[in-house]
Formats: sequence, structure tokens, C-alpha cells
Amino acid sequence: MKFFYRLLPLLFLLIACTLEEQNSDFADQKSKYLDYAASWQINEDALAEFVKVSRIQGNSSGINPHAQQLKQLENHATKLIAEKIGAKREQIHYVSCASVANNIAILGVAYKNPGCHLITSKIEHKSILNVFKYLEKKGYKVTYLSVDRYGHVDLKQLKNSIRKNTKLISVQMFNSEIGTLQNMKAIGKIAREHGILFHSDAAQSFCKYDIDVNEMGIDLLTISGYKIGAPKGIAALYVRDVERLQPIMFGSGDELFPGTKSTALICAFGKAVEKFTFDKRRICKNYAALVNELKKMDGVFINSSEPSHIVSVSIARVLLKDVLDRMRDFSFSAGCSCLGQGKSNVIEAIDPQGKLPGCTLRISFSDMVETTQLVNFAKKLRQVVEQLRKEKEVGEGCESALSESGQKKLKGSLDDIQNMLSTGIVENE
Repeated sequence: MKFFYRLLPLLFLLIACTLEEQNSDFADQKSKYLDYAASWQINEDALAEFVKVSRIQGNSSGINPHAQQLKQLENHATKLIAEKIGAKREQIHYVSCASVANNIAILGVAYKNPGCHLITSKIEHKSILNVFKYLEKKGYKVTYLSVDRYGHVDLKQLKNSIRKNTKLISVQMFNSEIGTLQNMKAIGKIAREHGILFHSDAAQSFCKYDIDVNEMGIDLLTISGYKIGAPKGIAALYVRDVERLQPIMFGSGDELFPGTKSTALICAFGKAVEKFTFDKRRICKNYAALVNELKKMDGVFINSSEPSHIVSVSIARVLLKDVLDRMRDFSFSAGCSCLGQGKSNVIEAIDPQGKLPGCTLRISFSDMVETTQLVNFAKKLRQVVEQLRKEKEVGEGCESALSESGQKKLKGSLDDIQNMLSTGIVENE
């Protein structure tokens, strides 16, 4: 035992060296990043803007010279963001993240119209679906629209679902798991014809796809900063008319999200909008190369139907955890990044019969990712999948090779060894 304690310092040193080596690996970018739908690479100009503005003392809500300087910087950034979606500066309300924006939008409409009817889709982000589930418990009626195999909302069902007291339609513009782009103009037109507010979670599509809140008939729009290269901690909610929302939080003023504004984050958000690039030709090229390579595997189901920066793939005859364990050279998502241990509502919606394999991966990339990197990923994935399938076949073969009597003898031998250990017959020498 004393000898063991003498070894402890060496053991801790070994662990520390191992962790240092792992950190060095990440610093050397050996783990290839293919999870841009979870978080975009931070823009260096946006980061520099954040640092610069952070050094300015003051609070933008004040009236002194420092406060006014910060307010001017805020207004400039807000103007850049508003122009990107065809909105006015005063219609942009800053929040900490897209989930908060979704909550403010949906709860704001619901509380303004107690007991009303609401419509959403089955493939929304959890921050939306969980709000609607909460409202159902409070007596609100909610319709969850079905989608086709590739996640497109059924517009006919949408029209038929509208009631006299329907007050809100909330449909994500671009799906974060399978990359489905909805027909926003068609949905907006339906909402406008019936005098219903239209909210869309555009966290994944802002700056990547054209958005005009007026042409699309959008009344409430969620956008996010860190999905386009701003630091984490800043997002915004576009609101056409604040009078149609009931505030759900309260501060010293009439803000929808009260509290001191983080001017530095807002300015970084504006700079990220100004500097963001999204080469659609490059994206389409990468998408095609990745999908073509993935299709070379047997038992593969591509869940994305149109070229985008997101590819969802389900793979048969392998376990998800085994694939993840052997693909650690790359960073990507199992279905999506925000599910934790939960099951994907998106996969359930596009596959109601449960025919898709349980192993679903989400690969997402930027226009800066090299095509060869995606091809190499797909080739490595194919090797891993083929190896796992061979190992499974060998394991099943060994199992079936033992006769029933042989299996009983093996179990008996194992039981005997277990009994010997438990009774202390086998001792350490």
C-alpha cells in the first residue's frame, strides 16, 4: 500500500502530461471542425471590435459623453443588422441567445391573447417546442404541422389548421438538423391573409439566405450572432409591432429583454454581419462532394434534399456511439448539437414509421472548409462503418458457433470462477 502511495505523484504527472498533450492536439487543430451549425468560427474583426468597445467606460443608457459614444456605436451596429433583413433600427431588440428570443416572441403573443390557438411545426428547435408544450399545459391549443420526408411543411394542412382564434404561426426558416429551407413567402402570405402573426426562428439562416421581413410577411424574427462569427452571448429579436406582444420580463424601462445592454457584443454582432461571407457556389460544391462520397456506402440514407451547409445522414447496421468513438479526428454532431441524450424530434417527424437507422450524423461546414476535408471525412467514415460491420459479423459468428450445450458449459465455467472469487478461494500471491 505504501508503494502505491509513492506512485501517486508519478500517476498525477502522467495524467497532467496526457491532458497537456490533448490540449496541444486541439491547439494544432488536429480535430477537424465540421460542426458549423452548432457554432460558426469567430470572425477576427468581430472579436477585435468586441475588445475595442469593451475598453470604453460607460453605459449606453446614460446621458454623459461616454454613454453617448457607446450609444452611437450601438446605433451603427443595429443599423447594419436591421438593413440585412429589411427592418428599421428600432425594431431590433437584443437578447442573450436565440432561445431567449424564441421564448419572448411566443410567450409574448400567447400572454397577449389568453387561451388562443397557436400553430407550429414538428421539426422546430427545442426552445420553441418546449414553450408550446408549456402553453398547452396552461390551456392553450397548439397544432403541430406535419412535414414530408425532407422536412417541408404541409401548406395545405397549415391552411386547414387555422381557427378563428389563431394568433401565431411559428415556423423555422432553415432547419438546423437536416437543412430544409421552408417557403417563407407562402407561409407569410397565408398568415397575412388571416391576420395572424408570423414568427420564424432564423438563427441558422440569417446572413446565409436572403431575408426580407416585409416581402415574407414576417412579424417576429429570431437571429443569432455566434452563428455568423460574433462572440457567444448576443442575439436579437425583430418585432414589427411591440404593441402586439405582452412583455414577459421587466426592468427599469420598457425593453422586451431588460437590463444593461452589452454594447461590446452588439458592436461585435454588427461587425460580424458586415464581414460575414457565404459563398453559395462553394457551399453547393462541398455539399455535392460530401453527399456523393457518402452514397458510396451501403445502407446510407441522406436526409437533406437541397444543397446547403448542412448534411444529415443515417447509417444502417452500426451503433451511433461506436461511430462517434472511432471518428474523433473530426468534430461533428450526432443528429444535432443540442439534443443531449434526447431523441431527435426532427428525425421522428420525417420518419414517422421509424424506418431510418438509429445512427444519424449531422455534418455542417462553412465556405472556408476545403472540399478535400469533407471528402476525407466521408472516406474515413466509410472505413469505420465497414470495419464496425465486419466486427459485428465476426461477433455474431462466434456466438452462433457455440452449441447450446457449449454455451451452458461456458456459462458454468464462468460461474465457477465467480464463486471462487467471492468465497476467497483464489488469493493474491
